[in-house]
Amino acid sequence: METLINRLSALLAALASLALALMMLHVTADVIGKYVFNAPVPGTAEVVASYYMISVVFLPLAWLEVKNGPIVVELFYEMGSPRAKRGMVMLGTILSLVFYGAIAWLSWGPAVHAWRIGEIVEGAWKVTIWPTKFFLPLGLGLACLALIVRLGQIVTGRCTVKDDTHPQHADPV
Repeated sequence: METLINRLSALLAALASLALALMMLHVTADVIGKYVFNAPVPGTAEVVASYYMISVVFLPLAWLEVKNGPIVVELFYEMGSPRAKRGMVMLGTILSLVFYGAIAWLSWGPAVHAWRIGEIVEGAWKVTIWPTKFFLPLGLGLACLALIVRLGQIVTGRCTVKDDTHPQHADPV
């Protein structure tokens, strides 16, 4: 299960990286078209907002959790004993799991609704956006699975908390 989550999270992170590169090329082409040829690429704003940005933000969430890469504030962490640090890591993991799980749950219904009605956004172009509505529950759901794996590692002692460092996890790949 752990290996599958690691591979899926790496795949989604790679897709997010591809989306970021495509967004860069798309926006560059739009700017060049607009200012050099007086002909911007139609639908750039809609595609950037509805596809690229959603992909870049939500698809790599599980990879961040697997790599233990989220932003953390260590204000009290460094002052704690190893047992307190373990408790803080566990509490943070549980709170992240609840938060991601709630957003995944709440985003599933609108995604299904968007699919049923064939949701589009109209601008200079009609852009079908219902597929991207599923990126939220997909990215967040996989992040929840990664957090469940981390909880298992914490409980079984596979995720060790050292006095001078962040929680250490096994290399995900």
